[in-house]
Amino acid sequence: MAHASDRPPPSRAREILEHYLANPLTADNLEGISEWRLLDDFVQRRVEETRTAVDWLVERGLLVKTIGRAIPPIYRLNRRAIARAERLIHEPEPPPGRAK
Repeated sequence: MAHASDRPPPSRAREILEHYLANPLTADNLEGISEWRLLDDFVQRRVEETRTAVDWLVERGLLVKTIGRAIPPIYRLNRRAIARAERLIHEPEPPPGRAK
């Protein structure tokens, strides 16, 4: 019979342990752990989706990316592209599953 310590860790075990190691005073119940795991997953997914969207807007010249020395990039509206930006937000979105 295999001992419990012989099994590989569940997929989330390392992530949960990393959180506890980074926050050693943390104490939470199962629901609390689930909530912050879901929140972490949600935030990470949102950051990735936002990065993709912002990169798309920068590539098309709708946003301008300014890179500073010791700060993260800053994004602002390209004032020369306002008319194109307004057209983009007013045109209907393509049906799901069809890239524009």
